[in-house]
Amino acid sequence: MKYTASVRSTADAHEVSVGTGGRARPLDVPGRDGAPGSAVSGGELLFLALATCVTNDVHREAAARSVPVDGVDVEVSGVFDAPGATARDVVYRVTVTSPAPEAVVRDLVAHVDAIAEVHGSLRAGTPVTLTDVRVERPA
Repeated sequence: MKYTASVRSTADAHEVSVGTGGRARPLDVPGRDGAPGSAVSGGELLFLALATCVTNDVHREAAARSVPVDGVDVEVSGVFDAPGATARDVVYRVTVTSPAPEAVVRDLVAHVDAIAEVHGSLRAGTPVTLTDVRVERPA
């Protein structure tokens, strides 16, 4: 399934959208105060992608295994040392609220850690390719 994300940033507006399988929807990401661009950094959004992936996958895989889950909390942290540097020391914590036996929940989370798509993409060093640059003239 194809995923998309886009940002349109001008002095007057900041519009973000994400999409899956051809269905796009807006995402509320604030613009910077007093300057163009996003008030949320790409690093923050990367870590949010990791947290979101685990959260969704725990719920999905729990349902597939008939493991009851009342809640999932995920916290991701890491370091970017300088502009252009890759992230380092990226770690995450998962808390699952569930009446299931602890061993079952731990096995569920270990399974999710092994199959989480965003985690796997980063761990595998997925290439990112610039395919086009367009220059538009102001009206």
